[in-house]
Amino acid sequence: RSHHHLVVDAHHAPRASSTSRAMWRRFRFFEKEEKQDLDEEGEVSCACGGRGQLVLGRTNGRVQVVDRGWKTQETFVAHQSDVKHVQAVPGSSMVLTVGKEKGPNNANCFASKLWDLEQPVSKSGTRSCLQTLRGTSNNRYIDGEINCCVVALDPLQKPSMKQHPGLIVGMGMANGDVLVFRGNVARDKYQKFVLQTTPEGNANARTAVTGLGLGMVGQQPVLYVVTSAQTMVYDLATRAKLHTLDDEGCETKNVCTTDKGQLVMGRKEAVYIYEVDGRGPCFAFPGDRRLMKWWQGYLITVDHVEESKKLAVSNTVYETEQQERNDIKVYDLKNKLIVCNLKLVDEVLDVVFEWDGMVVIQKSCCLYLREKDMASKLEILFQKDLYVIALSLVPEDPSFAEVRSDVHQRYGDHLYKKGDYTGAMEQYIETIGFLEPSYVIRKFLDAQRISSLTLYLEKLHEKGLGGADHTTLLLNCYTRLKDVSKLDAFIAAATSFEDENERHAGKTQYGGSFDVSTAIRVLRGAEYFEHALFLSKQAGDYDWYFRILFDDLKRYEEGIEHIAQLEPNVRKGPLLKHGKTLLDHSPTRATAQLMELCTAGTEGAEPVAQATEFLHIYIEHPQELLVFLEFIVNTVPNSEDENVLTTTLLELYLAQDLEAARMHGAQNGHVEKSTSSIAGRNERREKAFHLLQKAWPDDSSDPHFDSSKALMLCQASEFSQGLVFLYERMGQYREVLEVYMADHNYRSLIDTCRRFSESMANTQPHWLRVLDYFVNHECREGKDVSAEVEEVLECIHDKSHLPPMLVLQTLSKNKEINMEVVRRYLSKSMDMQNRQIEEAHTESSRLEKETAQMEKEIKALRTKPILFQNNKCSACMNPLDLPSVHFFCMHSYHQRCLEDTEAECPICAPLAHNVWEIQSALARQASDPKSAEKFFRKLKDSSDGFSVVAEQFSRGLFAAPRMDEFT
Repeated sequence: RSHHHLVVDAHHAPRASSTSRAMWRRFRFFEKEEKQDLDEEGEVSCACGGRGQLVLGRTNGRVQVVDRGWKTQETFVAHQSDVKHVQAVPGSSMVLTVGKEKGPNNANCFASKLWDLEQPVSKSGTRSCLQTLRGTSNNRYIDGEINCCVVALDPLQKPSMKQHPGLIVGMGMANGDVLVFRGNVARDKYQKFVLQTTPEGNANARTAVTGLGLGMVGQQPVLYVVTSAQTMVYDLATRAKLHTLDDEGCETKNVCTTDKGQLVMGRKEAVYIYEVDGRGPCFAFPGDRRLMKWWQGYLITVDHVEESKKLAVSNTVYETEQQERNDIKVYDLKNKLIVCNLKLVDEVLDVVFEWDGMVVIQKSCCLYLREKDMASKLEILFQKDLYVIALSLVPEDPSFAEVRSDVHQRYGDHLYKKGDYTGAMEQYIETIGFLEPSYVIRKFLDAQRISSLTLYLEKLHEKGLGGADHTTLLLNCYTRLKDVSKLDAFIAAATSFEDENERHAGKTQYGGSFDVSTAIRVLRGAEYFEHALFLSKQAGDYDWYFRILFDDLKRYEEGIEHIAQLEPNVRKGPLLKHGKTLLDHSPTRATAQLMELCTAGTEGAEPVAQATEFLHIYIEHPQELLVFLEFIVNTVPNSEDENVLTTTLLELYLAQDLEAARMHGAQNGHVEKSTSSIAGRNERREKAFHLLQKAWPDDSSDPHFDSSKALMLCQASEFSQGLVFLYERMGQYREVLEVYMADHNYRSLIDTCRRFSESMANTQPHWLRVLDYFVNHECREGKDVSAEVEEVLECIHDKSHLPPMLVLQTLSKNKEINMEVVRRYLSKSMDMQNRQIEEAHTESSRLEKETAQMEKEIKALRTKPILFQNNKCSACMNPLDLPSVHFFCMHSYHQRCLEDTEAECPICAPLAHNVWEIQSALARQASDPKSAEKFFRKLKDSSDGFSVVAEQFSRGLFAAPRMDEFT
């Protein structure tokens, strides 16, 4: 069996040299804290520890329980005579004692009892025995002498809250048998059997059992049995011997088991370790061994030492004195350390482990040895620069990870001072996750140590602890070393994603290794453009990908093809940031991509992007912008940004020079300038007019563009057709005429006035303005406009009915106007006025007759009786009968037909109420403080002031009527 310790063959064990143990380092990891005398009757014969107490068995048959303050908590009689063994049941409050008692015929017999220290004592102060284990004769005594015993919980029997746990109790007898109890011993429900250890073929050669131990084979417990002649292992399930581990045994108390269930046996020449299937390593620790224990990875041995010491009787005579002592040594077998070496004169009965230390039991006193804490142990090792031992001493447990890191740091600092930079870096790498990386990085910034620094940074990123600065430094190391293979491997390993969700998670850390943005910046700075491109593509960082592709590698066509393959919601970002560059180098394909993006969307949903977001990138590309806007306006109607898009498109249509001067081939120093032709300009103006008509179809709707800005654009570009359209839609008819006047468009000017006359009630101001334009503007410039003036006068006579005096006043302003031009108008006007006068006289005579008749009727109603001759009801048309009601309007009704309206004539009341409401409204209008202001404004704007005044009189606005005249 291979192992790392000194192995001694059992056949050559007597020749083992005592110097083998001298190679082990010695430290004082245990401190002797206190020594306590035990003032009780009877000497201590055995001891055990458990649940923060010491349990001492004495020669007078009593058991003493001592607490941490060395105070006796309890003393009770366990046996009639000497207590030989006391064992605590691990994980419980039960204690097993073995002692001597008087048996039949007063013979000394052995008895074994089980106690529960947590059960309360009786009122008399005595403790009741939980159970007495019966021997083979089924009485309360054990047949034969018990040399050793072992007790443990049975792993195959799960304890219950209501009952004591199952136990395995083994007792090694002086006759070579092993008495085993298995089951619920406390409830007297257990199996009892005997294991025969007699060597095969020699039944009479019985050897005493000197030691027992419990181990495990899988889930089944096994029992180690050691006699003075051999070492065996038994299966407790089948009660059969599995193996004979060794043909030699040992003395009593020289057997113990490790935490892993291994058997440790000590003989004079060495210490041996056995497993279930055979012997393991051994250690050359010679000595007269009296006791062996195992505790938390430590092997504790107690050796009896005899040595001769010379005493001076005189100057020439010496006497030899034989001195005896007991040496207690604590071995750390894993690290080959002797961590405690204590020499005692008095006999050591037992070593008990309690209170985080060891208690050495002697006949009359106890000695407590406390193990130093981990920090104190490490400090001892640090002072001697024993860092390797310090690392082996710290357990590889997550709870000690920070402590191990501190040891690695100190070890690394030590190697760094010695100039072993490679070894130091190996230690610093172990501190990743605990030690601040800057502490290590500062030590290795020198150019000669860049390889070690690179290794540290690689490990830092492998553990996902590399920040942006660390990534920058690592990539700089790669580029400085020009190690392209490592750079490739680093990027490939760091960009290996488990799934697409991880790729597009939106995190800055990819692959758990480094910050992508930082890495790309460093690679670009070192001109590793292909690496940066690969990294950004793998990480799904399209911002960096297209920036490198366009700005560094100048591969525009490849970039456009890649953009076309992206999802619409991802495509928007690259086009926003790099659209201007793409338009400079591939305007047609770039515009096609933008058209698709701004119209792409799920059915019934809004497009992914708005066209207004991309207008700024077309600053130097008006022709492409024109194509783009035409497509968007015609494809995406009623969009949120339709006003802005339509207005911008109108501006492009009306531009004088659509294609601005642009720089091409700046390196060659020449400029190419392209201008649109007149034909193209006219075509765009036609499109502009159609766009205005489409975007503002009628007066009742709102324009789908900025009307004020459109008006300004039409004025700036002298687009008369557009101006006329906008003014008409806005209701600014006077401005329409001004446009035609500015263009000297006589035909359109007169036709527009005629059109206004057909749709508007009052067109007199427009005709007067047109007449004034021809008379005072065109004629003064020497233009022959006689035909136009005659046509205007004819239209004024037919359409406007302007007062002739006002027309004549306008014509008189220009003395060059010939009388022939106005003769026809004057003739028609005088004929029309004569007809109007005649009609007025006729109407006046009619009204005078009606007024006289009405006054006569009113006087008759007031002064003469009225004869009502109606014989039918005006409501139901049935013959009148009493009671009946007659009104002055000569209507008669049955009283039953009037109901609630008997005070008024149902036929005439609505007309009278209407008249009264009109009079009330006129009265309120006359009393309104703003009525005078409105009157004068209307009088000023009117071409016929007399008509305005007459209208005001007719409405009674100058004197409020008296309402009592109508009652």
